[in-house]
Amino acid sequence: MANTWPEVQLAASENRRELTLHGQEISRRIKDGGIDENLFDLSLLNFLDISKTCLSDVGCSIGRLTNLTDLVLHNNNLTSVPNEITKLTSLKLLDVSNNQITSFPDNISPLTNLQTLNVSMNELSEFPAVGSLGALHIFNISHNQLERLPEGIFSSSLVHLSKILGNDNDITELSADVVDLTHLNTLDLSNNKLVEVPSELSECAKLKELNLKGNKFKDRRFGKMVDQCGHKSVLDYLATQLKKEQEQTGKKGKGKKKKGGKKEQVAVQDIIKNMINILHFAEAAEAGFTVQLKPAVLSVRQYIVCCIVRELDFQQSVNMFKNFITLQTKLHDGICQKRQAATIATHDLKSVKQPLTYDAMFPPVLKIVPLFKKKESSGEKLMADLRKEAEDYRREKKRNTLSGIHQYLDLLKDKVQYPCLVDGEGDVISFPPITNSDKTKISKETTELFIEVTSSTSLDVCKKAMDELLLKMLEMGCGARANKGNGDEASASAKPEADNSTPKRLVVEQVRILDCDTTMKVVYPSRTDLPCENVEVIRSYDD
Repeated sequence: MANTWPEVQLAASENRRELTLHGQEISRRIKDGGIDENLFDLSLLNFLDISKTCLSDVGCSIGRLTNLTDLVLHNNNLTSVPNEITKLTSLKLLDVSNNQITSFPDNISPLTNLQTLNVSMNELSEFPAVGSLGALHIFNISHNQLERLPEGIFSSSLVHLSKILGNDNDITELSADVVDLTHLNTLDLSNNKLVEVPSELSECAKLKELNLKGNKFKDRRFGKMVDQCGHKSVLDYLATQLKKEQEQTGKKGKGKKKKGGKKEQVAVQDIIKNMINILHFAEAAEAGFTVQLKPAVLSVRQYIVCCIVRELDFQQSVNMFKNFITLQTKLHDGICQKRQAATIATHDLKSVKQPLTYDAMFPPVLKIVPLFKKKESSGEKLMADLRKEAEDYRREKKRNTLSGIHQYLDLLKDKVQYPCLVDGEGDVISFPPITNSDKTKISKETTELFIEVTSSTSLDVCKKAMDELLLKMLEMGCGARANKGNGDEASASAKPEADNSTPKRLVVEQVRILDCDTTMKVVYPSRTDLPCENVEVIRSYDD
């Protein structure tokens, strides 16, 4: 039968409950003739994942898969979700994130078993009521264009709702009814247009994670606390305001009483006053570092942010450099999701030659001297050698799991071109997500770093990974210590780690990413980057 897919045939013949369709080959088939309609005859399917393709319309036939409990359609080109989706009344997970969706069915009330709903990174300006979704646990509507949260989001019938991610929208108001969500433990409304939040928020007894950064609050004192303090301090401040409001109106709150009075007000002021100046951004020189994007990389791994860190000292302690390398590994396994979400690369700045370009090359053309190697290799040969090493390792150890660089090889599977960062001398200094060049490798003697974070997922992922790296570096104390101003040479020559009373300091310099036409695409760090607790960010530039 024409246009019949082997994966669908196999799933039908084996009565499979799960089907995953990813990658360029699937995308090519969709482009040539659309989805194989036989897929929608797989009535036993519980799990269907069609992701990272050119799919622009899932079609009305999706409604025939009535046994689906998990439907994943992220990273496609969808512009709408068909009404027939509401026929999938057994759905527990629906993920349509990272598409171009502008419209959603007007009524999703039949989806009463839905536990996780992810519509993030789309173009939605409105969303249907969710008050009837009584089983909902997690709701992610971040990175859209909403001016308000959906109707019913704070309904007391949503007894299981524990996480609301509504960051990076245009939301202007948070209802006091948020207190009715008795199991809410995570609320992220950062980077919206809130000017105030209800003091009743402090009575959300199980709220453990609260992010309101990136909003312009009328109460400047509250805004400063949001930017610089932890969620507990923010909630304590709101509790104080709620107590004042109740005293004025003679009303009692729904939750337990908070301690108030002058002592709490003084404590709040002390939290602000005692912020330590530990992070400083130096003004970039007139000829600051830039990275220009090339058209070829936009379809391969299009997102990148970079910065420079100066005045480093990895020799402050015996294990400082080793701990820094370990830190990168932990971040790759954690926030970078084993490099599937993002990849971090660090270079010795003195070996990085301007100007830099972020490009993609065909495997035989890409040439790099891999980290800790002395001989140049093509991207094609390097990947072939690494795959052979991985296979030999599997046979020797008689196991399927891989470690080190070998575990990342599948991230470039089916890629026609490979992403790379090229310096002013034409040398490839980075081949994400696989390796750096030995030319720019770092050592204990490195005092200035050029850092890049790349991703095929989103710019936000890059920034979050970079934020985390810089804040962890600051916490480690690998940057120069702040001057205590006593002019004592003996004190200055002492081991910094021996004096924990001296504030830690990190000097970070902006790097601009230029679009293909040389217009500025992104600069890091910008004013909205590096959200952190107990860290004062001194910005000595305008952007």
